[in-house]
Amino acid sequence: MSKLVRDLMKIGVPTCTPETRLDEIANVMIREATDAVIVMDEYGACGVVSQTDLVKAFPRHWQSLVAKDVMTERILSITPDVDVLAAAHMMIDEKVHQVFVMHEHPGPSRPSAVITMRAIVREMAGLPPEKTEMPPGKPAAQKK
Repeated sequence: MSKLVRDLMKIGVPTCTPETRLDEIANVMIREATDAVIVMDEYGACGVVSQTDLVKAFPRHWQSLVAKDVMTERILSITPDVDVLAAAHMMIDEKVHQVFVMHEHPGPSRPSAVITMRAIVREMAGLPPEKTEMPPGKPAAQKK
């Protein structure tokens, strides 16, 4: 039987503001063992900063840059009831390492979970999914 996104997704997605410095985002990625952070403004999710975005910023005086300077505005999302195969195809086609599950409710768009290439590789290795949850209502990186 094939797995669904909900079977492999990691609950909890680190967030930051558009003004969060890149060193803070890098620290969140290391601390949370994640490859991307969702950028949130007053209207909801407005972008994503990935490890790729950080590495591309490295030669550009990265110490003076913030999330809005390097983020990708397009956030790829998927629903939890979709087959993992569809998520894998999306990652391959879009050349990304993760796809986000967004809250389905009226109001600001917020991330609730993520499925990553790492989760699919864990499945292939026969390891259980990472189900760690972040503390509720507390963004991983906040504006200083």
